[in-house]
Amino acid sequence: MVEALRVWASTHISPSSTLVKLCDVQPMQYFDLTCQLLGKAEVDGASYLLKVWDGTKTPFPSRRVLIQDLVFEGDLDHIHRLQNLTIDILVYDNHVQVAKSLKVGSFLRIYSLHTKLQSVNSENTATFLALEFHLHGGTSYGRGIRVLPESNSDVDQLKKVLESADLPASQCLDGICQSQQEDTFSNISSSGSVSLYEVERCQQLSATILTDHQYLEKTPLCAILKQKAPQQYRVRAKLRSYKPRRLFQSVKLYCPKCHSLQEVPHEGDLDIILQEGANKTPDTKLQNTSLYDSKIWTTKDQGERKVAIHFVKNNGILPLSNDCLILIEGGTLSGICKLSKKFHSVIPVRSGHDDLELLNLSAPFLIQGKIHHYGCKQCSHLRSIQNLNSLADKTTWIPSSVAEVLGIVPLQHVFVMTFTLDDGTGVLEAYLMDSEKFFQIPASEVLLSDNLQEIMDMIMDMFCPTGAKIDAYPWLECFIKSYNATSGTEQQICYQIFDTTVAEDLI
Repeated sequence: MVEALRVWASTHISPSSTLVKLCDVQPMQYFDLTCQLLGKAEVDGASYLLKVWDGTKTPFPSRRVLIQDLVFEGDLDHIHRLQNLTIDILVYDNHVQVAKSLKVGSFLRIYSLHTKLQSVNSENTATFLALEFHLHGGTSYGRGIRVLPESNSDVDQLKKVLESADLPASQCLDGICQSQQEDTFSNISSSGSVSLYEVERCQQLSATILTDHQYLEKTPLCAILKQKAPQQYRVRAKLRSYKPRRLFQSVKLYCPKCHSLQEVPHEGDLDIILQEGANKTPDTKLQNTSLYDSKIWTTKDQGERKVAIHFVKNNGILPLSNDCLILIEGGTLSGICKLSKKFHSVIPVRSGHDDLELLNLSAPFLIQGKIHHYGCKQCSHLRSIQNLNSLADKTTWIPSSVAEVLGIVPLQHVFVMTFTLDDGTGVLEAYLMDSEKFFQIPASEVLLSDNLQEIMDMIMDMFCPTGAKIDAYPWLECFIKSYNATSGTEQQICYQIFDTTVAEDLI
């Protein structure tokens, strides 16, 4: 039934997006291949060798299976003339019987073929990495071999490619394909520190999961580092190191409009800003308006400082404290913190010429409990406090709505980190900027909670355990995108992690 469906699909459905030519193949990839069978041999009871070609040459060296001790079927002279245009495929388990029945010279479609990396040692060559081609057992993802009929349009196209193929000048020695691209992989093992054994443990669960774009094929880091930007990739790698090591330092304030980053104000700096605003005496002419009722008193300490609190009304009525927004003039950090525990929201203000105005965008424009909401100095164009009247429902005080009516572009709390990724083929530095999706922890709350900081420390210790070898680290499956950036007069390609999150069982 499966074979009948494949025959029908070959004439009714366009070729799969996973169909790849040998010239475009990459390490650690699953793909479909249309090719011609040149020779075959039984390796052992559980594996079988197929020598095939599609008229193109792999961009990296490929591993050859030694056949002098095997009963080989095929024209070795013809195979030798083709040289590096052929590849060896090892077929396993339930596919062995199908492979045995194939006729040399037939045209094949091999589904879910897997490329792997393997180190090669030879007396005549230095140790380097080469590609191996495997058709694993089972039928997952349509894995299998199909003989294409002569009438198939893909066969006609393949024949034209084979007839026009250029025979390469390089030779195959000691069972290793010594193409001109050999030096492409000659130094890969030194660039990364993940062992090949670990690279090939593809069934090991990842410590991160993807939230979108699952259709993308995995790409090795060595290939990404050679490509131009901008592009998107799916990678599987280990976290070699990360910055900053003190995780609380990773929380920044980000403006989605001008894309600027700034530090979250320290409590000491914030206290100084508020105290500077407290030196101005509240203007009695700006008290008790249609928007708010005002109360003013003089502190017994701190130089008899004047403090004014304006209670914002809802349809002319003062709401309960847990629903009430207050505007405070002359408040210190400690005083505002106490008030934020009792009232729904707090806005630090000062007396202007005609109306109350925000104290300073260096300070929060809105405080709700322990969470401070900041605005961008560069992008905001402040409006009158009286614009709060335009909010229809004054009991929720949504930060984005408050920011909008006051002409503020709100800043977002984000995690900003640098991950050094290693997949055994190369090492790449990727930038992480995320508000809460990656760690599943809100960046706006992590600085306020020892428990959340402990969870974040635990996650990073799992990703990059102290004192362990990198082979013991868990795999991370990530999406990264490349982009061009200018540093001074130099342009460079940078990489950013996106649409990736920590696996739930780690949290």
